[in-house]
Formats: sequence, C-alpha cells, structure tokens
Amino acid sequence: ADIKVVESREQAQYVPNFSTLAEAKTDLIVGVGFLLNQAVNEVAVQYPKVNFAVIDTTVDKPNVASLLFKEHEGSYLVGAIAGLMTKSNKVGYVGGRESDLLKKFESGYKAGVMTTNPKAQVLVSYTGTFADPAKGKEMANAQYDQGADVVYEVAGLTGTGVIAAAKDRNKMAIGVDRDKNYLAPQNVITSMIKRVDEAVYLAAKMVAEGKFKGGAYEYGVKEGGIDFAPSTAKMVPESVLKTAQKLRQMILDGTVKPPKTLDELKTFAPPKDY
Repeated sequence: ADIKVVESREQAQYVPNFSTLAEAKTDLIVGVGFLLNQAVNEVAVQYPKVNFAVIDTTVDKPNVASLLFKEHEGSYLVGAIAGLMTKSNKVGYVGGRESDLLKKFESGYKAGVMTTNPKAQVLVSYTGTFADPAKGKEMANAQYDQGADVVYEVAGLTGTGVIAAAKDRNKMAIGVDRDKNYLAPQNVITSMIKRVDEAVYLAAKMVAEGKFKGGAYEYGVKEGGIDFAPSTAKMVPESVLKTAQKLRQMILDGTVKPPKTLDELKTFAPPKDY
C-alpha cells in the first residue's frame, strides 16, 4: 500500500490538508486526535465517496469510522499497579489539555489506585498542552516534591518531561499509548498501551475488502485495543503483576467496570475479591 503522512503545523491547515488528500482519491484518510473533529466533519460532507477514519473522537457521518478506545480500562490497570507500588501513599497524574477524553484516563486511574490502595492520595495536574516537555517536567517535579513517588503521564510530547523528571530523581513513572520503558528503563514501571495501530489496520482491512462502514468502533481490553505494557513483568514484583492480571481478567469477565467519568467514579465500588 502507498502510505502518505501529512503533518499539520497549525489548526488552519487541517481542512486544506484533508481536502488535498480527498481530491487525490485516497482510499482511506485517517485523522489522529480529537482536535481534528471539526475538520473531518466538514471535509467528509464535501467528499461523500471518500472513506475517513478518526481516532479519539466521534464524527457521525456515513463515510467516517470513529475509532474510540476504552482508555479508562487500561488506566484502571496501571492505577492498580501504582497503588501497589507507591511507598508514600501518594501518586500523581499529569495530563495534557483538559478534556472529556483525558478525564476518562483520570477516572480509570483513580479507580485503580482506590482498588489496591484506598489510603493513597492521587495528585492531579493538567499542563494545558501536549507539546511542552519542560512543562511536563515542571508539573511532575511539583508532584514529586509533594511526596508522590509514582506519576502517570497522559500528555503526548509533554509526557516525555514527566519521564525525564522520574529519571532525574529516581522516582517511578507510568507511560501512555505505547510501552515507554525504553525512555527510562529503571523508572517506567508500566505503561497503558493503546493499540491505535490495530484499530487503523482493521479500518484499512474493511476498505481493502470493500466492506467499509461508517460508525463508532470501540476498542478495550476485550477487543485487544487496550492493555498494560509487556515490560511491566520485569519492573514490578510478581505479586503486583498477578494482581494486575487478575483485575484485567475481571474486566474481561465484566465483573469490574472501570468508571469513564468523574461522576461514575463517585459511585464506583472497588472489587474486594481479587
């Protein structure tokens, strides 16, 4: 397959870039990130015969596949690990731009911590940006200064600053989207894996087989779209790994339903028998 990657430097380029790809009769145009919602909405109407896929947002058009993830499930699992690994009973969360999407990560993470360590406090900071590692480092350092010893980064490029802070101070960090252990092999104890590659592959497969259909497609632990990183096994004690695996199985069984909003978190009842 011929793959073309187009990077938009600013919001004003979204619509022109999508239009250029649509004009070229591209088989499938994939927009990565919730910031592209409006642009895809606009261009998909103008090019009804072109197939689009968007990640992390919903565009209700017949020629758009909305690829969504149950980030709260993976965040729950890494939160459970954080709750077991903290020695200070304080853990942190550093997010990028505050949004409903990032609240899914926050809600799941808090529920996971609450499940394995009800005494632990969760410190929450939003940097307001996904593109500023210095800001991420500053926020993580502030949380480490307040006594947190594990910090979960959900902040894109900003998150690399969180991991850098963990490395500098020999604290623990949790990565997002892919296995970030390689960035700080002594410090990144786990990562919340989000298989965007798998979701895009399935959308491309639909196009290749002539079966493309617009609509919302949601990927969680059960669908193979969300998990915790393989490197976790070498970074945490076996008892912690076993607990995470048990809770993962409970998500698969439907006996644990991690909250996806802070409102749902208020009524979340942590499982007792894991």
